Amino acid sequence: MAPTSTSGTLPPQLLSVAPMMDWTDVHYRQLARLLSKNTWLYTEMVVDKTLIHNPDHDRFLWFPPEQHPVVCQLGGSDPASLAAAVKIVERYGYDEINLNCGCPSSRVAGAGCFGAALMLRPELVAACCQAMAEATSIPITVKCRLGVDDVDSYEELCHFIHTVAEGSPVRHFHMHSRKCLLKGLDPHQNRTIPPLKREWVFALKRDFPHLHFYLNGGVLGHVEAAEAIAHRTEGGGSIHGAMIGRAAYYQPWDCLSDVDLRLYGAETNAAISRRQVLEEYGRYGDSMIGRFMDNGKIRAPNVLEEYGRYGDSMVGRFMDNGKIRAPNVRTIVKPLLNMFHGEPGCKKWKQALDKALKSATSVSSVLQETLVHIPDRVLDAPPKVATAPVLAFEHWQSL
Repeated sequence: MAPTSTSGTLPPQLLSVAPMMDWTDVHYRQLARLLSKNTWLYTEMVVDKTLIHNPDHDRFLWFPPEQHPVVCQLGGSDPASLAAAVKIVERYGYDEINLNCGCPSSRVAGAGCFGAALMLRPELVAACCQAMAEATSIPITVKCRLGVDDVDSYEELCHFIHTVAEGSPVRHFHMHSRKCLLKGLDPHQNRTIPPLKREWVFALKRDFPHLHFYLNGGVLGHVEAAEAIAHRTEGGGSIHGAMIGRAAYYQPWDCLSDVDLRLYGAETNAAISRRQVLEEYGRYGDSMIGRFMDNGKIRAPNVLEEYGRYGDSMVGRFMDNGKIRAPNVRTIVKPLLNMFHGEPGCKKWKQALDKALKSATSVSSVLQETLVHIPDRVLDAPPKVATAPVLAFEHWQSL
């Protein structure tokens, strides 16, 4: 179990990394935190009934304390089950809990009215959020689309927002600025084919000035996020933040390494260079390998500051019928694969990495062996500087 946030005040949610199934696990989030201290991070969606019926809660919810601010996203459609799950999540000290009303995956939307399908039942969403809020003191938020199937007018979207806000304490909505088609499109197509309607998100802030809205969809980095936050519609206000999706996974260095300085107004960025980040990540990884066995009992993690030690201790961290199982070194290294996107030596490094992982016993040793394929000028280069000054933090303070 992770302790609650140690920071007195959390940074504003100017930028967050979207919850993504199979992507935003605890290891990716640790890498993202090494790149930016202020960006908000989200878990993969966790199904409420999984937490209720599976006692291995650490497997789904544990995180190192340095990952704050971090949000747990839940999936479900039964108010009582979601409330029970929230009580479990609360013990881990998350900063917010988000209800998934936007995922188009058949693994979600087509199973038990999860995800985007919930937008067709706004009264149920309100009841779920109310039950969740009554079960915890942690803020409850909603992530949703602009519409679903033929329920896709701006008026119907306003009805959804109004119903949820009036029927629950939810005041923060993360808006994927596309509609969702539950049948006929796969998740990738649902992220690309329905047109972006970002102007609807800005209009929501105009029509619901007492609520907070965050833009998701088409945000590729902190520059786009700052532009979205600074945008004002005629007669309306400004949104409060932006959420970046797969770009943060496929190009983590480019998307996140300059966020603290350029978006949040910090004196320096958390990330000095890729070399520094990977050294920390390697030690974090090493510290986690096999660390949950102590005289036959699972023991609590003693997370060290740097990711390298974390990674190694994560190998074999969880128990299955008394036997140690995943994650292994390969799982912990997975978030690093795109750290050199578009850089010289990237292809050779990935080839060497794949070979080294076949017999790897630690994260740091794999990195030490394979990073010889990346030029020093790439490893030691500081974050790329934005082409224009970004003043999102100052703008946010004026809202």
